[in-house]
Amino acid sequence: MNNNRIKGEPGFVLHWRPYSESSLLLDLYSRTHGRIVAIAKGARGKKSPYRGTLRPFALITLGWSGKGEVKTLTQCEWAGPGVALSGPGLFCGFYLNELLIKFLHRHDPHERLFDHYLQCIHELLGEDDQQTALRYFEKVLLEEIGYGLQLEWEQGTGESVAPDSRYRYRPGVGAFIENADDHSGIAVHGDSLIALRLETGFGERGQREIKHLHRMIFRELLEGRTLVSRSVYSQLYPSANWAPPARAGASH
Repeated sequence: MNNNRIKGEPGFVLHWRPYSESSLLLDLYSRTHGRIVAIAKGARGKKSPYRGTLRPFALITLGWSGKGEVKTLTQCEWAGPGVALSGPGLFCGFYLNELLIKFLHRHDPHERLFDHYLQCIHELLGEDDQQTALRYFEKVLLEEIGYGLQLEWEQGTGESVAPDSRYRYRPGVGAFIENADDHSGIAVHGDSLIALRLETGFGERGQREIKHLHRMIFRELLEGRTLVSRSVYSQLYPSANWAPPARAGASH
């Protein structure tokens, strides 16, 4: 970054932890400067101006200064009402934050992804659309970090993906018509790939297939590292197998 002092930047707190006796070390996600690590000096004190504003899923106006990799927070103000996530939606929100921390480089702006994050956080308030919101956000994240899925063409023939055909999707390559001898990648129907590409919504089968596809891709990208939010969710909601039900009584 060329600027040593930033003011008025919209952003979110992704994660924080205690730093020294009275401060916090923050992982911030800003719209035009990307992911930032900053120290909020004195933030744990009772009279701190930051008290109450440094919490996840609330859009805030940020400012920071400093030439080094770790900045000093100089501004943190409410930019709108906070999003009160709870239950499965709360863990979905932590999952989004963990994805951003693990896959985004510092100071690398992704304005399109930021806008999708803001949209996704609000969609997590409703139980019906949580899974769809996660799948669309994951798709955009993969596109932004250079691992976007090939969703339009069958890789062997170059023909358009057909909604009534079955495919094997190989990460990093694309979709191939399924045959009895091919067990590579993930089995997925054409209508699931089309729904993901056009963002037209999923049925129960499509939700399950795209969830498994994205899970395999992220597992390979993580190279053995684990997502803490996923493991915590699976312990609290074992019957859901990480994916919270799209509606009461639904299973995936």
